[in-house]
Amino acid sequence: MSLCLTADELQELTGYQLPAYQRGWLERNGWTYVEDRVGRPRVSRAHAEQMLAGGSGSSARPEPDFARLRKTG
Repeated sequence: MSLCLTADELQELTGYQLPAYQRGWLERNGWTYVEDRVGRPRVSRAHAEQMLAGGSGSSARPEPDFARLRKTG
């Protein structure tokens, strides 16, 4: 078993065959992925299992809090 989802598994998960559409689906649904050298998304099997078990991908990419940088007045 591979550390990453296979192309068939990624297509089954996203419902898309084209990598651009797969990336869009992954981003819209909060999944973390990396791209291989030709731009195909690669999702780790561990991350997929976490997400499918009800986990959240939002903690993998925390957003900075710019509120402290804004001046009030």
